[in-house]
Amino acid sequence: MSDKDEIDVSIFLPEYLDDAKEGFQAINSALLALEKDHRQTGCVDEIFRVVHTLKSSSAMLEFSHIAELAHMSEDFLARLRENELPVTQEVIDLLFEVGDTLETMVGERVGGKGKGNVDWGSRIEQLKDKVMAQKMETAKRREEEPAPIPDARPMPNIEKIQTVRVHMDLLDSLFNLAGELIITKNRIDNIVSNTANKELKSALATMDRMISELQENISAARLVPVDEIFQKFPRMVHDLARDAHKEIEFVMEGREIELDKAVLDAISEPLIHMLRNAVDHGIESAKVRQKQNKERCGTIKLAAKRAENHILIEVEDDGGGIDIPHIREIAARKGFVTTEEVESLTDNDVLDLLFTPGFSSAEEVTGVSGRGVGLDVVNTSAKRLGGTVKVATQKGQGSRFTLRLPLTTAVVQTLMVGVGEHVFAVPSDIVLETLEIKPEDIKPIHNDQVLVLRNEVIPFVKLNDMLGIFRHEDQPNMIAVIIYRGEQFMALGVDTVLDQVENIIKPFDPIAQQFRGFSGGTILGDGSVALLLDIPTLLDLGALSESIVERGTRNAEPKSEIQSPQSSTHNEKGGT
Repeated sequence: MSDKDEIDVSIFLPEYLDDAKEGFQAINSALLALEKDHRQTGCVDEIFRVVHTLKSSSAMLEFSHIAELAHMSEDFLARLRENELPVTQEVIDLLFEVGDTLETMVGERVGGKGKGNVDWGSRIEQLKDKVMAQKMETAKRREEEPAPIPDARPMPNIEKIQTVRVHMDLLDSLFNLAGELIITKNRIDNIVSNTANKELKSALATMDRMISELQENISAARLVPVDEIFQKFPRMVHDLARDAHKEIEFVMEGREIELDKAVLDAISEPLIHMLRNAVDHGIESAKVRQKQNKERCGTIKLAAKRAENHILIEVEDDGGGIDIPHIREIAARKGFVTTEEVESLTDNDVLDLLFTPGFSSAEEVTGVSGRGVGLDVVNTSAKRLGGTVKVATQKGQGSRFTLRLPLTTAVVQTLMVGVGEHVFAVPSDIVLETLEIKPEDIKPIHNDQVLVLRNEVIPFVKLNDMLGIFRHEDQPNMIAVIIYRGEQFMALGVDTVLDQVENIIKPFDPIAQQFRGFSGGTILGDGSVALLLDIPTLLDLGALSESIVERGTRNAEPKSEIQSPQSSTHNEKGGT
């Protein structure tokens, strides 16, 4: 074959790398299961299959060093499969090291760095020595008694592949095109809204149904099980626990729950910080747990749950819990609050300090914690995705951190409101109800205003004042949009409530992201742009004083007649 006829193997690299990543994850999962129960021989079979596939694909791409180490690993694993070599912790540790080495070699080789700093030769020699030592031991044992006959292994069934891999960029492009179709269709509806042509309206209705189905199918294609990132964490927790000399059992629940790929990728880093925090700050050492009459082995649980149009990601531990008085003392000592302020903080206020940039309860910096970055990253990421993070704790019993996230950030159910000549979108999931109010319904308290609703006092702000929009004074009445934010009820004053619709939200480019208070925009049927309000950020910009917010929180007890966040929205005028 001439040089011109040679195949460019680089075209196979993306698929090779994807297969290798899945394989290394399978190896880690199998080794963690084998470490818990050395009798799970099926785990050894799984590792052998992955290594064999890696050897074949690496040889095809002429990655000889990877193929050689994989070949030696096969020989080693074959003796484990045939019961010639016992499964011990030493063997498992060695396989962990070999798997990590192969993963590093693949990453550096595909990245074009060659061998890099990986001493693959010593890894191969280490395996050779191990295999040779076991050969001698096995030969000696065979002289004394016959070797057991291995069980016959049935041939695996070959099934048709029902799925294909599609790059995320292609799905994003298709989703954007579906969004553009929806926007264009809305503009056509607006143009022909006054026409009497029944055939045209029927054709538009059919097109609307087809576009909606297309958008739903593409959205479904973007959903992936949370297990895609969950499966990365058992090995991480295992290594962190070993480094911290702690005994930890890691439990995962809800791995089948599906989430938009974009949201899933965005929560990977926050989950890493939450789990590291649970290992370092949550779970106590075995000796401390025994003194407290607990099991030596602590438990960390990572769980995913569906909650209507949201997903809850929880990281829970059965450790010592958060020492709130200690957090108060640290906050005052490190200057996050004054000595006078710290005494007036509620327990929830103290827990909120954990998410302050630079705050850490660790007395010294370690490789895991101490710099006050982890929980700040969690909080920032949750806000960026339009979600929240909450913490619950009980001294001596443990802590639970909960991320509440939207299933997707691209399609948002919104309430369209008007202020002056402008139209804005408010996320529907934080809206409890809307109602018409009169000037006498608004009462002043110090420098703030409140709405008295069914004998409840709710902080009130006018959207036109927050955004600096001119409003005609001949419009005394307003519409109050009742918003539930965390543990607080608030009322937002607008001129009109237009409609509740599902919008394709377009994110801002990097330059526009500097304008706080908005998290994206959508194009309306008449071609104009409506901005999606980032309500938490707007309220954080100083529209309400802390005292009035706390007063609204205290009046938002469960006994209140105000609807819960799970209730449907209501408009006393008969609208949304």
